Amino acid sequence: TYVWQLEFMHLRYLNTDLEIESENDLSKILEEFGEDVVVLHCGEVRGNQHASFEIPGNTAGADEAINHFCALVEGLGNEARETWERCCSRVMDVGYESGSSPQTFRSEIRASTIQRIAAIGASIVITIYSLPDTP
Repeated sequence: TYVWQLEFMHLRYLNTDLEIESENDLSKILEEFGEDVVVLHCGEVRGNQHASFEIPGNTAGADEAINHFCALVEGLGNEARETWERCCSRVMDVGYESGSSPQTFRSEIRASTIQRIAAIGASIVITIYSLPDTP
C-alpha cells in the first residue's frame, strides 16, 4: 500500500544548485562555466537576469558540490568575475528529500567550505522536499 511505501522512503541528499541573479547579462559566466555545469535555467525572473546550475553527474554530497562550484567561480576570468561580483544574489541551494528513515541524518559542510563560500560572496540555502501527501 501507499503508507507502506512511505515507511521506507529515505531521507537523502539530492543535489546542490547554484542560483545567481543580476541586473546585468550573465552570458560571460555561462560561457566560462561551460560543460562543467548543467544549466537548469537562464532567463529573466522578476525583471533581473537569472541562471541556475547544477553539477553534471552524481556528487557524493553537498560539501563536494559546493567546493566544485567555488572552484569554478574562483577560476573565472576578469570580465566574468566582475559579472559575478555585480550579481545581487549568489546562492548555493542544497536540496534534500525528506523521508521516514534513517532516524537521524547528517550532512556536513566543512568550515573550509564555508570560508570559500564567504570568500566568493555566496550564501547557503537548505531546501527540504517533503514526502508526498497521502491520497
